[in-house]
Amino acid sequence: MSRGQLFVSARSPFTGISAPLAKSRFVVFGVPYDKTSTYRSGSRFAPGAIRDVSANLELYSVRSNVDLEKIPVHDMGDVDILESLDGTLERVSAVVSEIYGAKKVPIMLGGEHSITKASVDAIPEDLGVISFDAHMDLRDEFLGEKLSHATFMRRVVEHLGPNHLMEVGIRAFSKPELDFAKSSDVEIMTPQDIRKAGLEKTCARISKFLSQFHSCYVTVDIDVLDPAYAPGVGNPEPDGLSTDELLTLLRSSILKSLVGFDLVEVSPHIRGHCRSFVGERLAGETSQLPHFLNLSCEKRQDRNKGTILRAPRDSRKATRRRSLVSLKGKPKQCHGRILGK
Repeated sequence: MSRGQLFVSARSPFTGISAPLAKSRFVVFGVPYDKTSTYRSGSRFAPGAIRDVSANLELYSVRSNVDLEKIPVHDMGDVDILESLDGTLERVSAVVSEIYGAKKVPIMLGGEHSITKASVDAIPEDLGVISFDAHMDLRDEFLGEKLSHATFMRRVVEHLGPNHLMEVGIRAFSKPELDFAKSSDVEIMTPQDIRKAGLEKTCARISKFLSQFHSCYVTVDIDVLDPAYAPGVGNPEPDGLSTDELLTLLRSSILKSLVGFDLVEVSPHIRGHCRSFVGERLAGETSQLPHFLNLSCEKRQDRNKGTILRAPRDSRKATRRRSLVSLKGKPKQCHGRILGK
């Protein structure tokens, strides 16, 4: 058993399908951790909830004209988390390093946003990071902690350099964060910037940024969306992006070689709070993930032959399992094991 496999427990597969690891281009895994969340916690329940919802979604993407059933995706399960953030991040890095070393693309389901640092740290590439988020997460410390969901991106910048990060959809930040971003030349775009420039010019700006790097990592905090589209988040902020705007911008983010993707901060149990927002079902939020996978498969081509890397339909042995799942009420337990401190 490898070190990465030692830290992972099997779960019901994403979309109800799990292709053999050897034949898969993408490897999904969950990190049910939200210990540093400071307002509305609950993103630890998201990996399991996203899988449950995805098993009941149609897998053909009209946007990308790709059928996810034709794309080999392996679901490793969830990382067995520890009580400490540092210990959990070490395990996440070990899992990502193993996936990357096998020349596959890790698709991480959070959990809180701090886990992105572990994934980025594990990829030894000339890496450009695109972060879709309402928040900068660039504080040097928060509540006395140097590493948390509010500070992790500052640590990423220290690791990669400020010119390796672009933050899109930003609309909630502290004055020190803004001062740091300006003085360090971290590139940021607010929803107002995006709408003033238009989607076409914004996509071109993202593509130009990514052209500087060999590879691309994309992280999506679901609160980048306006609460009208995504009320189930830990820290909702008004005046966010629409799902159409986000999906359009994601297409431009995956023009270069994608080496990692994560979706974080979905809090599936927050449904009673929807009266404060223009509510929408969690299924509507998480249904976009198949599109994300489709887009990356559509854009990622064999550099020598120029052919799309996907398994032939006849070679697929995985079968799709469908079941009706109710997400009403708060889950009773975490979709992962807390093993110790």
